[in-house]
Amino acid sequence: MKYFQPTILSSSRRPELQANESLLLQQGHVGLYEGKVKLDHYQDGVCYLTSHRIIYVDNVNPLEYSIELGLYLVKDIEAYSGFLRSSPKIIINIDTSVSIKTTIDGEASNGPVWACSICSYLNKGSSEQCELCGVKSSNATVEPVPTTETVTNGDSSVCTTCTFINHPSMIQCEMCGADLPKEIIPTVTTSTTSSLSADISVNSAQIRLSFRKGGQPAFLAKLKGAVAERQWEKQKIVVPEPSVKKRGVGITAIEDRIQKSTLEATETMTDAFQDLDRLMTKATEMVGLAESISNKVSKDASNDENELSTLRTHLLNLGIASPVTRGTAGSIYHQELARELADFLSKLFKQDDIKSLTDVYCLFNRARGVALISPEDLYKASQQFESLKLPFQLRKFSSGLLVIQSLDMNDSRAASRILKHVKERGPLSALQLAEIEKLALAVASEQLIVTERMGLICRDEGPAGLTFYENLFLVS
Repeated sequence: MKYFQPTILSSSRRPELQANESLLLQQGHVGLYEGKVKLDHYQDGVCYLTSHRIIYVDNVNPLEYSIELGLYLVKDIEAYSGFLRSSPKIIINIDTSVSIKTTIDGEASNGPVWACSICSYLNKGSSEQCELCGVKSSNATVEPVPTTETVTNGDSSVCTTCTFINHPSMIQCEMCGADLPKEIIPTVTTSTTSSLSADISVNSAQIRLSFRKGGQPAFLAKLKGAVAERQWEKQKIVVPEPSVKKRGVGITAIEDRIQKSTLEATETMTDAFQDLDRLMTKATEMVGLAESISNKVSKDASNDENELSTLRTHLLNLGIASPVTRGTAGSIYHQELARELADFLSKLFKQDDIKSLTDVYCLFNRARGVALISPEDLYKASQQFESLKLPFQLRKFSSGLLVIQSLDMNDSRAASRILKHVKERGPLSALQLAEIEKLALAVASEQLIVTERMGLICRDEGPAGLTFYENLFLVS
């Protein structure tokens, strides 16, 4: 594990992209080798290829076994097609003359992290509580991204799982129960400087990616292209504004202006429709800027809730920077689409919210821009929520209505809210409830029926339509 570094994941266990970084391809059922030795706990995961990194996210335990390899370390690439029971592999030769550097700044790193004061686990800055022990960030100190240094500590033993420093007499971690190494291992230390790099010498010079269920040729082609482009070294080119020329007169000047306008329109259309990669790069920058502003505003307790809601709406309207497609995801398309959908819904939903699948389809497709998906793909992705342990679920009512709701949402909570509205506002129709709760009319009708079955309200069908009243004859 000399070349790999820990990576930061989103709430749906997908990698968080850096500035000016784009996702090129992802492939499931990939294992990692260092030289010819298998790396334990890294034999079945999703491998993401970006313009800057190769990122491995484990399927079983993504929080502990997710690592990344910078493409700047790649010297050359070889391919092994496999033989009999041996899987196809991509062999990456590491340039040992290049030092592994971890730059600590807001642009190159994945953002600040904070160390939990209880278990010392390093969490990303946007996390409100420790991902390992659940302690809120108010009980922890915010630190910059750690640098890897070798520390000799004769009075402690560091856990490789949760980074807790134990007494040297312990054979198991006091925090998580994991077995402790017999020898003192390097620990993680932090530095408060704004820009710092750690050089780590490397001995072995080969990494292998094993593709257990196909996908090696496409991944190899994309990887060679990304290494050849060296996108991490490129900077933005500032184009100077053309000097203003005096406008001429007469028919010749009018023809020149028409020709110039036509040429500009043609160039604009060509740039918009034939170079979508550039368009998505610009979108990535805008979305990243908006998210950083949103995080800063959300942490300020003095801001009004209505202003925060308006900011979230504008953020959703910007769309998704790197939408998942069949071309980039392949056989794990619906799994990755489910994770992307969960990230989108986490910005859209409240703590206990519910929306019809039709509404989610329209909002999600709008955010994806030109990368539209079919209703069937959205339905299959929604079915993956439970297996991927995402904080949402797909539900089907008795009438056949399909909705997506947060895990905190249930019939009892919905019924108690409806009963409260009826007591405060009087009799309610489905249309009135939809306006109050900002729900689709079909969802409001289903919730009223569920509340009626629980005996909390009763119906009255009259000339004005179906209206629900508080049930004053509750049976204990």
